[in-house]
Amino acid sequence: MTPEHEVVVVGGGFGGLLVATELAARGRDVLLVDAAEAPGGVAATIEDDGFVLEPAAGTLLLPHPKLTPLLARAGVAVEPASPSAGVRYVWTRGRLAAIPSSPKALITPAISLRGKLRMAFEPFVRMPPPGEEESLHGFLTRRLGDEAGGLLAHVAASGVFAGDPRRLSAAAAFPGVVELERTGGSLARGAIRRLRAASRPRPPRPTSHLPVGGMAKAARTMAAALGDGYRASFPVAAVLPDGGAWRVEGPETLTAAAVVVALRPGDARAVLPTIVSELPDGWPSSPVAVVGIGGTAADVPLPEGFGFLTGPDVDAATVGCLFESSYAPRRAPEGCALAKAIVGGARRPDLADRSDADLVSVVVGDLERALGVSVTPSWTRVVRHPEGIPHYDLGHRHRLSALDRIEAHHAGLVFAGWGYRGIGLAHLAADAARVADRLERR
Repeated sequence: MTPEHEVVVVGGGFGGLLVATELAARGRDVLLVDAAEAPGGVAATIEDDGFVLEPAAGTLLLPHPKLTPLLARAGVAVEPASPSAGVRYVWTRGRLAAIPSSPKALITPAISLRGKLRMAFEPFVRMPPPGEEESLHGFLTRRLGDEAGGLLAHVAASGVFAGDPRRLSAAAAFPGVVELERTGGSLARGAIRRLRAASRPRPPRPTSHLPVGGMAKAARTMAAALGDGYRASFPVAAVLPDGGAWRVEGPETLTAAAVVVALRPGDARAVLPTIVSELPDGWPSSPVAVVGIGGTAADVPLPEGFGFLTGPDVDAATVGCLFESSYAPRRAPEGCALAKAIVGGARRPDLADRSDADLVSVVVGDLERALGVSVTPSWTRVVRHPEGIPHYDLGHRHRLSALDRIEAHHAGLVFAGWGYRGIGLAHLAADAARVADRLERR
């Protein structure tokens, strides 16, 4: 029997959309099936009373060698964020302290003079990595010292994963940073070596961009660009090997030479009944709630900037807060402001279960303490993500190795999505190229 499709992609989040777009760009016959009525997964832009809340990622770092061409191919329009998006803060020592991009981080008031001196000494540190898997906290404190390394590990873990830096794997969560030490012997020397090896002229530095119309519109645009290659409201019950091909059981039965399972690990296990015993379990995640706080600019006074992350010395429910209307003015009505706070995460997962009123109250209290002003919102919205953000812990790379063995043993089966090799859209675009390369080699 000849399969009716070259590739079926299961899952309509951005991971699946980017894989399908990459495969289509390479001339493959691809069909993406999505259980939901609309594409995009957790990216579901909320528009209400003039406020626009992105309950998941809302910005893109562009240009990017993989993401930029895929967005362009799909016709996704983007625009630069306000220049204030380059200003980022950490809430520490009772105030907001700006964190400039490295190496200007040496001037930040968030780190003491002693901590800055130890950080500046990083190129001369000869402490080798341990033999076992190293946490993000362990890696950065070894390289940068307890103060600077501890702070940067905390904000990096919070800003990307809402995670715990002592449980996150440095190599799994931030492989590019670990690679700097491996190739250069230190972070500084590795960065210099990378700059010298970069192509000339160097590409422009990525900056924050916004999808015109929001992330939900971007997802719809990508799905529309696939034409008949996108099918909504198609829940998949099982993906089964079938005589050298694959059978996808849903509202109807599909056959394909290859299947990309672009689902969270738990959902992937559910649709692979004949392979489930081979699949590793124990994929942790960090439950979060997103709290939108809006009102007049006088009632919700936000500084210029992208937002802040809460430092390890601050007892707060808020992991971080984005000043949405400061860098994306169209996300609030004229004369109004909108903040987006993230609550819960790996260190406080219980907080995401509190009532809407409680969450709004604690976020308002945190904002007042962080900003030093009174905050009186007239518009609020709470969005919960009980499944949470994937948490690339110290066992993550071992689980990925197990997936690699499964893919090698079951020709034509590939896993993709934010549960595996990066959660940002740039990482998902890079992974889409990896998936396409792997299928082409087979």
